[in-house]
Amino acid sequence: MRIRLKSSIMAISLMSLLLLVGCRSGGESATQGYDRAGQSDSAVLGNEGSLTIPSQVAQAVALSLPKRYLDGERVDYSELLQVYVGDGSDCCENKAPIAGRYEADNKSVRFMPQFDFVEGQDYVIRVQHQSEDKGGEDKESEDKGVFHKLTPFKIQANTPVVKPEVTAIYPSGDTLPENVLRFYIHFSTPMKPHVAFDYIKLVDASGNVDDAAFMQFKQELWSEDRTRLTVLMDPGRIKRNVATNLSLGPALNQGERYQFVVEGGWPTANGTETLATFSKSFSVSDGLRELPNAENWEISAPTIGTNDTLEIKFDRPFDHQLLHKDIQVFSATGEEIQGESFIGNHETEWHFQPKEAWVEEQITIVVDSELEDVAGNNFRDLLDHSIETETRDRAPILITVDLTS
Repeated sequence: MRIRLKSSIMAISLMSLLLLVGCRSGGESATQGYDRAGQSDSAVLGNEGSLTIPSQVAQAVALSLPKRYLDGERVDYSELLQVYVGDGSDCCENKAPIAGRYEADNKSVRFMPQFDFVEGQDYVIRVQHQSEDKGGEDKESEDKGVFHKLTPFKIQANTPVVKPEVTAIYPSGDTLPENVLRFYIHFSTPMKPHVAFDYIKLVDASGNVDDAAFMQFKQELWSEDRTRLTVLMDPGRIKRNVATNLSLGPALNQGERYQFVVEGGWPTANGTETLATFSKSFSVSDGLRELPNAENWEISAPTIGTNDTLEIKFDRPFDHQLLHKDIQVFSATGEEIQGESFIGNHETEWHFQPKEAWVEEQITIVVDSELEDVAGNNFRDLLDHSIETETRDRAPILITVDLTS
């Protein structure tokens, strides 16, 4: 079997390979909803009793407005109408509204979330009003005559209750490099957001909890269905000779053992169940501090006329989520070969099962140069590099494979 690396780009469309893992499609965010082209220069005030609350996960929140406001003034809809996750007891200071897009006609303003509402999840609609009496309403605003009315709602679940549990954590290996960058936690059912780090802990062999190990974002990194959470180690603890690393030291030390703990009591999105405690124990090896190199991979070619799997064995573990999107297979004529990929052996193997039998003598594996190992290193750049280092402009890696007969 002959395997050749190419430096040129195939005459096929590879734009989809250049998408970053964190890219998300959708409309405007909840802080970008303006009508016409300008910034808001006055507060538009909602009309009490004009709110339409969704009853289905894909429905919008709608707010009717007096026609003069839509016709005569520029409107910052994101100040007028917001939706938050929660039951309203602690809304809305220091919380970010959910992302989505705003639409308006001559009757109403509609807010459609970027991702569908979740059945059973508590939400709060926050609408700006004007009144001489602000008593009993949201006390957050200090503008005279302006207050915010909070309206809680919940879309009732029509599906059977699923017992909440952690179904997987990636990287899945029992030994991880000391500079591992991210963890993916998979749950059996949607979980309550904005409380993750009340339950997620990094614990050393002596039982000490490192409260500064993880990055804690205002918006947690959930999948669309809220069953997968991405947890990032603080890069400042990973990168050598930077402030946080020098003051606190690395979060993980080679030769030591740790537990990644998800403590029990975490509520599901619908609030009907709580999670049982889960922990992953692992030891720490030396860090990955060299660029990935496809020449170090072992590739097993399938046989023509069969549906045998194409297999790649890596020299290191790669990011579980990126492996599903950053490697593709093409025919000699430049057409993508359809099939299903599988990740194995603690993210050190990639298997591809074609939908139809292999028919050509030669195929090309295309690897996005943004594919990262578990330490965040890709084919263009190391995560832990000096500020003088320039990121390389690297085209996708092309690997030609001759099939066996």
